[in-house]
Amino acid sequence: MIQISYSPYSLQPLQSLNAVAGAAAREGVLLKIEWADGLKGYADLHPWPELGDLTLEEQLSNLRRGKMSAQVEQCFWLARRDAQARKEGKSLFDGGEKLKNNFLLSDFTALKPGFLDELKKEGFTTLKIKVGRNLQEEAGVLTHVAAAGMKIRLDFNAVATWQIFERFMGSLPATVKPSIEYVEDPFPFDIAAWSEAKKLVKIAVDNQYDKVPWEKLQKAPFDVLVIKPAKIDVDKALAQCKQWNLKATVTSYMDHAVGIAHAAAIAMELKKQHGEMILEAGCLTHRQFKMDMFSAELNTQGPYLLKVKGRGVGFDKLLEGLPWHQLKRS
Repeated sequence: MIQISYSPYSLQPLQSLNAVAGAAAREGVLLKIEWADGLKGYADLHPWPELGDLTLEEQLSNLRRGKMSAQVEQCFWLARRDAQARKEGKSLFDGGEKLKNNFLLSDFTALKPGFLDELKKEGFTTLKIKVGRNLQEEAGVLTHVAAAGMKIRLDFNAVATWQIFERFMGSLPATVKPSIEYVEDPFPFDIAAWSEAKKLVKIAVDNQYDKVPWEKLQKAPFDVLVIKPAKIDVDKALAQCKQWNLKATVTSYMDHAVGIAHAAAIAMELKKQHGEMILEAGCLTHRQFKMDMFSAELNTQGPYLLKVKGRGVGFDKLLEGLPWHQLKRS
């Protein structure tokens, strides 16, 4: 019999996180899962209802009744990876290849003079920018980023329309477009419209993944698949990348440090296994929140997230010291 325990937490954003969420505290739970074979592992459940997830309360309520959301299924998969590594006395970071992460920019006010030069000195080569709040202002900022020689990833979180997106791309100076590596979720998924968008720029699918009718596709209307291990089946996503000749980037879910560490370990593992198919990762999202005792354990060297101390996903003493509540079946 499997025993499930949870420990609630709250993350405080340093500023508005994206076009669909403000700066209010974000709630989640860490899960401790103990299997009948004696293995014990940890994972992070951090829903984004703004992006279509069931709320935390709904997911825990369903789990009490034995129903698992896709996110909870991933928690079990990640916790089992963690548990196996802990049993073997290994770190999940030991099986991967060093991999750069993009720098995530949620707030344009951070772009002070010299900021981009400083990022480049640290070794960052790619900037991911959350857009969709003030497209005219955002288009102007992109000129500076391109001039600094950095690759650009844009994330609309599907808040635009095809018409708005087309106008936005048309408004960009010719110097900017070659610097754009891809655009994530420009507007709600539509095969025909996304196919047209793909003619303008490389497109990545992220939060619109569940809306893609994979079995009906004749040609993929995007170039990159964003793999969030907290939310989607990693093996299935890799198979889709191979079938449709897509690139992949692995990112965290703007979640707890435990979730970030899981994503980073998988990103490095996949880079070692699949080489050029795996692009730079996006696992430095802890910088979007006030530091807590877990994120303080995440050490970086420029764009690289370093191995977290401990077995499995790490954080051994912190996890053992948390107050845990048993999830009782209803």
